[in-house]
Amino acid sequence: MKNLLQGIRKFPLLLLTFVFAGNTFLCSCNLLKPASPEAFIEEPAVEETEIEEIEEVVSEPEEVIEEPEEIVLTWRDQIPYEEITLDGEKDHHYVADDYCYIESEKYVVFLEKDIDIPGDFITNVDAIVDELETELNVSSAPSDYTYYDVCDMTAYYGFNPWKDINIGTKIPIFLIADEEDECLISCACGDFLVLVDYAMFSEDMWNSVPGYYDSDFRTRPEYVDYSTIAHEMTHTITERNHEMSMIMTEGIADYMSREILDALADEYPSIAEAKENTYLYDNSIPEKVNGKNAERIFIADYNEIDHAQRGAEYTFGRYLCQYLDETYGDNFYSDYNAEIKKDNIIYSYGNYDEEIITKYADALKEVFGEDVFSNFGSWCVKNNALQELGGVFPY
Repeated sequence: MKNLLQGIRKFPLLLLTFVFAGNTFLCSCNLLKPASPEAFIEEPAVEETEIEEIEEVVSEPEEVIEEPEEIVLTWRDQIPYEEITLDGEKDHHYVADDYCYIESEKYVVFLEKDIDIPGDFITNVDAIVDELETELNVSSAPSDYTYYDVCDMTAYYGFNPWKDINIGTKIPIFLIADEEDECLISCACGDFLVLVDYAMFSEDMWNSVPGYYDSDFRTRPEYVDYSTIAHEMTHTITERNHEMSMIMTEGIADYMSREILDALADEYPSIAEAKENTYLYDNSIPEKVNGKNAERIFIADYNEIDHAQRGAEYTFGRYLCQYLDETYGDNFYSDYNAEIKKDNIIYSYGNYDEEIITKYADALKEVFGEDVFSNFGSWCVKNNALQELGGVFPY
């Protein structure tokens, strides 16, 4: 961020000098010689007094010249694109014909051309962020996170329209229109959140790309997928607080996406619509979970599964978070997060390291007891969770 200059006003001192001339009194006596010795005549003395007037010298006050106040530019002044606002109405839409942005209290949404955004979008995302902070018991903008300029989006746009923009601790949310049909997907990290949602592609764009309008398996839904938004927003908030293992990272995001929709559906119609249309399922797992193998599976972190077959970490982690929530209470995440931060466990997502993942397992036992994994495995068997092998199963 460019340094902001503060104007300095100079206030001259008014110097007043008073010069006083001293008063001088001059006296003289005339003695006259008497005419005879008998007679002595004393002439009265003549007193001459010269009084200099007291002259007050006052310097003229110096003219006060106020320098013009320095104009301080904000990041908003540096963006050459329009800031827009939404009216909160679900059935009203804004279709972007150029890059633009919407600022909220805790995030800034950056739109590109051909994004069709409903009027209640900000209202719903505000509610999701607030509820996540409540459920996770952490801030979306922790003071110990390192914040950078808005991420370079050249990979998506072909150039970076938000170059050198710094929005402080607010979360950058990019709404992407996949005009080249590159099969882009939503993703997130601590620094930003990318959303690719067919419901927010403009109708003109959708009807101009053969891969969309002429597809047997693609449809343009009539509702925004707030489940995915809650999932990705969970990633951003938890990674800003501290990185976790793959199972815990994906598990907490999958669990919270369901919890958030349940918590908000009664008050927010569009979130209720997303909840109604979200298909809930369990991903395939390679091994049934029980009290004897739960800790071993947690430490293995499903790192041996090929990327094309991924999904087990989502399901295992979601059930683990459900168990911790039901057994130890709503602060299970913040308690665990405080422990791994205290232990300063550093892990790079996707780069498996058994020693580091073991430290994550030890932190769980430190917070929730040595038998947390065996109890979780027994809970899975009792509740028929993580017991189906292969395929995808409705939840």
